[in-house]
Amino acid sequence: MNTPQDRANRIMAWGTRGRDLLWIMTMVLVSHILILSLIGAGYEASFIPLSIFLVFFTVLGIMGSLDAMDDIAAVAEDADEEERKTVGHKRFINTAWMPFKILIALGFGLTAIAELWVMWS
Repeated sequence: MNTPQDRANRIMAWGTRGRDLLWIMTMVLVSHILILSLIGAGYEASFIPLSIFLVFFTVLGIMGSLDAMDDIAAVAEDADEEERKTVGHKRFINTAWMPFKILIALGFGLTAIAELWVMWS
């Protein structure tokens, strides 16, 4: 696992999962904006399907984001000894991932709960 091609593969995998994480977060953000717009417009007939969509998309967003973070960390673990000596790798290893995971789960989850509260209160 220490050929130049292996390193290029790790960089590609890291970049791909990083992009996936940003897309997941963007899609969840856009869905929340759409749902808030529909709530604000007063489309009460759509509240049941919106609630189902909201719960599904929130759970999917949280799980997808956490999985992407774990995949990025797994790719970093595959680094060879030479790569582990780089400043970038040391910085990555020293990053505290749990606060980011908690922030994503709480942010997406509490936003969904607030939207459900507004719809059904």
